[in-house]
Amino acid sequence: MDRLLLRIRLAGAALAAGAAAWAAGTIIAGEAVQTRIVHAGTVAGILYLLGVAALAWTVMATGALRSRVIPIVQLVLLAGALVYSFASFGYRFHDDMTGWLVVTDVCWPLANLCTLVMGAAVAGAGRWRGALRWYPLASGCWLVVMIPVKNLLGMGIGVYVSAAWMLGTYAVLGLLLAVRPAAAVPGRGTAAAPVTSGA
Repeated sequence: MDRLLLRIRLAGAALAAGAAAWAAGTIIAGEAVQTRIVHAGTVAGILYLLGVAALAWTVMATGALRSRVIPIVQLVLLAGALVYSFASFGYRFHDDMTGWLVVTDVCWPLANLCTLVMGAAVAGAGRWRGALRWYPLASGCWLVVMIPVKNLLGMGIGVYVSAAWMLGTYAVLGLLLAVRPAAAVPGRGTAAAPVTSGA
């Protein structure tokens, strides 16, 4: 059990670091990411993807859900997004990328959508306690929030909203896992019910 708690702490630290990196990366890349590939943003995105993979592993390892289907699907989508991200280092513009890489690009939004589904499932299952129960759902809402923000307010404002959401949800979730890993383990730390005599 102690080894599991240590791994949860490390996974939480990875998630917090990845979220902070992508928050910084989106601001550094700014609106330029719409017209060309900004490698600093790509590096930050890779760290974010690895952090979300750590979150998916934590969901499986702690039994937060009865089924492992959702986190496994998440890991597959994250793998596709990582392929696209690493391959993009060989290009300067998105239009220069080969067709099969463009296909893997769809894994990015699908992975974010899967995070929302996974977060809703974790909240519904109620096996994580306290704030940990709700933060995966709040993190997954990034996609729902960013679509109207970018469409209505533009990318210039959107990058700051995105960074703030990353820090306020994903990074906080990672810190909670790192500081209070036992809250992610069902039954861990709960007091035993008192035994009373029936006499």
